[in-house]
Amino acid sequence: MLLGEKDDNLPVAKMTGYLTYAKAAGSPPPIERVIYPEAYHAWTVPTLTQLALFGEYGSTKQCRSFCWERAAALLVDGQLTGLLIPNTFGACMAKAPGYSMVYDRRVRAKSAAESIGFLKRHLFSLESSG
Repeated sequence: MLLGEKDDNLPVAKMTGYLTYAKAAGSPPPIERVIYPEAYHAWTVPTLTQLALFGEYGSTKQCRSFCWERAAALLVDGQLTGLLIPNTFGACMAKAPGYSMVYDRRVRAKSAAESIGFLKRHLFSLESSG
């Protein structure tokens, strides 16, 4: 998980909750969490040259935690509650539209390098075990 500390669409606390759930599920996927201080949403998009609030986009910031599973299960506040109903999620996203975005060249370079490192570590470990 590559997280921007100032991301107001995918807050660090919510994303950390996903990781906690995955670990508690018994067979967690290989997930590492990296938080980039001062980074906002969309730090990899070079055309976003000025920090701005994009009010036209729906946002998950007011939605309770959710997690897509193989059977489209819904995770709410750490509890498995049933199936995710797409209309419910869409309505939640409409409650507090908009989030801030801006490009960050340094974070983009660092996150790309760290992503490649993660893939090398985990893909090579799969090759050696197969």
